[in-house]
Amino acid sequence: MNNPLDTIFIFGLLSFFHLWGGAAIGAGARARRALPALWGLLIGGAPLYFGIERITMLAQKPGFSEKPGFLAGAGLAWQVACLCGAALAVGFGLPRLRALFLRDGMAGLMVGTFIMAVAAVLGALFFRNGSEILSLAIGGVGFLFGAAWFGSGIQRLRGK
Repeated sequence: MNNPLDTIFIFGLLSFFHLWGGAAIGAGARARRALPALWGLLIGGAPLYFGIERITMLAQKPGFSEKPGFLAGAGLAWQVACLCGAALAVGFGLPRLRALFLRDGMAGLMVGTFIMAVAAVLGALFFRNGSEILSLAIGGVGFLFGAAWFGSGIQRLRGK
């Protein structure tokens, strides 16, 4: 992904996560609920890593020119603008979208996402330390449990 157009393409794809996460942050902040706001930070904020990583990689590249660095910086600015813009739009307007993030099923979906994220990180840490069996047991089973919780949230959202 050294081509500036590839970088812009990836930032464009990640915009979905920033918009969805920003909307959850706005809904959680407006309703004064921590779970949607924290979930929004996870979903919308975690992809900011790619923008920061892209700028860092291009800045350290030999023969660094201004154009790729500018495009990567513009991509990071786009990411932050999407995240903040969605949070403000849902927090101060768009009541129907805000209501979606505050429904009962969304709480289960959000908790399941956190369980999956924690299990994936624990599994990666165990694997990095050379314990593949423990990585599969803790990470795999934890991720499966989180996915079941996530699925139950979707089922409640569908009303079945």
